Amino acid sequence: MLETQNMATNFEEIRPYHDNEVPVAIERLLNEPSFHTAMRFVFPEKSPEELIAKLKLIRSVDEFQSDFVAHAVRNIQLSTTRGVRHEGLDKLSKSAPYLFISNHRDIVLDSAFLNYLLLTEGFSTTRVAIGNNLLQKGWITDLVKLNKNFIVHRDIPARQAYDFSMRLSNYIRHSIAVEHSSIWIAQKEGRAKNGLDKTHAGLLKMFGMSGTGIPAEDFAQLNIVPISISYELEPCAGMKAFEMFSRSEKGTYEKAPGEDLLSMKNGIVQKKGRVVYSFGRPFITSDFESIFSENNRNDALKKMASLIDNEIYKNYHLFPFHFLAFDLLNKIDKYISNYTKSDVELFDLHIKEQLSSCDASLEELLPFFLQIYANPVQMKFEQSLI
Repeated sequence: MLETQNMATNFEEIRPYHDNEVPVAIERLLNEPSFHTAMRFVFPEKSPEELIAKLKLIRSVDEFQSDFVAHAVRNIQLSTTRGVRHEGLDKLSKSAPYLFISNHRDIVLDSAFLNYLLLTEGFSTTRVAIGNNLLQKGWITDLVKLNKNFIVHRDIPARQAYDFSMRLSNYIRHSIAVEHSSIWIAQKEGRAKNGLDKTHAGLLKMFGMSGTGIPAEDFAQLNIVPISISYELEPCAGMKAFEMFSRSEKGTYEKAPGEDLLSMKNGIVQKKGRVVYSFGRPFITSDFESIFSENNRNDALKKMASLIDNEIYKNYHLFPFHFLAFDLLNKIDKYISNYTKSDVELFDLHIKEQLSSCDASLEELLPFFLQIYANPVQMKFEQSLI
């Protein structure tokens, strides 16, 4: 029992780096050729010597984010998007920590774009949940822990799952309630490959594990804010379509070696069109009092998940390709007024670009590709059909 209690409050294995660990971690990065390759992409205007000199001056996590990461993210936005805008941030306080729960489409950029816009608007950046399955190289671990990422262990044996979940729950609550540091976490494990964004009730159960036992107060302390992340061009759409096709054919899908790293790279370099971050209203004590007074705990968690989903889809921003994909998938013209002939031609090019390198025919992959764009329309306007 003592060992379990120690693990539950010992965050050393999962926490981001402290300021006093920054210089040594940066030195390790500078000795890694793959890191220099990545820098050349995100800083094409800088010489390697300039970047090395700049990095060697950094002494804190905040400096690493503001003096290095922010410039990298800005360059990615300029080169791969048609702009990243936000709405609803005015509902939040710059002095309050929040637990941001969002849909999840891109491994790296969902949280990177969020932290960049928070930084530019005068908010503190968030600590970001990242699965240990993505930390396949030591330099990536250094990079993400310098950037306020904390580690979520995946595929834990059942007998250890409770201990790991309790530690994660305690860390999130400690970050918000004690250290006043906001958290970003996806609404479920992994990206939504098919465009259907659903909050996992098990995630909410994990949040509550570290509470006092009064559910409404425990959840209110976390300051939950749902965020809708909307991409005009879905990151890694071709890879996602191929994975769904493979699952439908074989009943399972086994990732190729290095596939997660390839998804991370493609998500960064591919065009994303317009991007919108919509902040929902913060959940307050009375919301949770109503949820838990009317339902048993399991039903209450499902109700909470549904309310978060509703907030995400209410604020989800749909682009012409979403409406076009819905009509193509269903062989109708219900939303024809939402797209033009030019949109049809551009979407056809997008489909061919994304699917041309996949190991299956366009005809086989197309229904799965269309689902990625059509399902957000389904969830926002057509839920009664599901």
